[in-house]
Amino acid sequence: MEIRQLKTFRAVAEKLNFTRAAEDLHLAQSSVSAQIKLLEEDLGIRLFDRIGRRILLTEAGEKLLGYARRMEQMTDEIRGELSGSGDFSGTLTIRMPETIASEYMPEVVELFHDEYPKVRLEFINCDDARLREELNTGRIDMAFLMTDSVNFKNVTVEALKPERLVLTSAPSHPLAAKENILSADLQGQTVLHLRVD
Repeated sequence: MEIRQLKTFRAVAEKLNFTRAAEDLHLAQSSVSAQIKLLEEDLGIRLFDRIGRRILLTEAGEKLLGYARRMEQMTDEIRGELSGSGDFSGTLTIRMPETIASEYMPEVVELFHDEYPKVRLEFINCDDARLREELNTGRIDMAFLMTDSVNFKNVTVEALKPERLVLTSAPSHPLAAKENILSADLQGQTVLHLRVD
């Protein structure tokens, strides 16, 4: 297994199309097909299911995709370190709710890009259901959540700060005149709130 084969595999796996992957990699399609075949033979597994003209990742292919992404990122880091430039490059993929992104990220992104101009930040809306798997496979690098607690195996979790919740209503609403509102007061009321898992 070679790094160039993993890079080729990653391109095919993300495009699910040999022709488009070959164009992105500036290779002949036959070369891409040959590299995937050698990789499958080396690993002794099928990475793609071929259904007519379509291809789909097998379960093993899904797992390898996470490793391939991590290997590419590590390769970029090694090159940066050993070249003596000390410049970090690559992509940092982050999942977070839109509310956190809009409130906190503009200033953070500006500071981050001043410090690491060659690193591309990619933000994705949060999907709690697959979060642990995505962190463990390298699909994403980090996530920000609004939750009471998170218990993920093999994932480092750190509480950054408590977030104050505020209840707002129209001035004409009956609850607007109350100084203290209890959860019982909200019974039967229409409440729009963030989903917290």
